[in-house]
Amino acid sequence: MAKLNMTVNNDLDEVKLEANKLDAKKDKKVKNVEKKDKKESGKESYFSLVRKEMKQVTWPTRKNVVKYSIVTIVMIILLALFFIGISALFSLLYNLVQGWIG
Repeated sequence: MAKLNMTVNNDLDEVKLEANKLDAKKDKKVKNVEKKDKKESGKESYFSLVRKEMKQVTWPTRKNVVKYSIVTIVMIILLALFFIGISALFSLLYNLVQGWIG
């Protein structure tokens, strides 16, 4: 356990603050969690923990899935057009430079 002592001297009183009680509470919480972990071991506990975690998952609605799918497809198309355009521009510039040189 860590012990925190603080001394304040303001020419009136000397104040000492100890954080032992807070540390004791934290240690108890950690020990309780460790006990729970020790109780749940093996395949049965793994699958029960997975089931418990899956109950906490917030699944997207059908409307959200459709909306985000459409946005994704549109962005893919826009980026493909952008890169095709850049490629065509560089190809045109390359051909112009080669025409001047050769």
